Amino acid sequence: VYAQGDILPGEGDVNQIGDGALRRALREAREDENVKAVVLRVDSPGGDATTSELIWREIALTKKVKPVVVSMGNYAASGGYYIACDANKIIAE
Repeated sequence: VYAQGDILPGEGDVNQIGDGALRRALREAREDENVKAVVLRVDSPGGDATTSELIWREIALTKKVKPVVVSMGNYAASGGYYIACDANKIIAE
């Protein structure tokens, strides 16, 4: 699952993390019996605090069902770091 760009309310797209698309992707991975773990690639300077909280909660729910591993890209600051912090494992340079 990719989370890249500024974190802003709404659906999101390839250049913006929105809670709509990202939460849906996490939920689908969580409910898919063929998915054994979720790898979340975070490349974000941060953004909206409420949206970050909604995404963090979806990650926490996913973590209860299967492992969540975060791979940090060039940026994982502010909200980008926050959504990553509850993962089972974080990989960063």
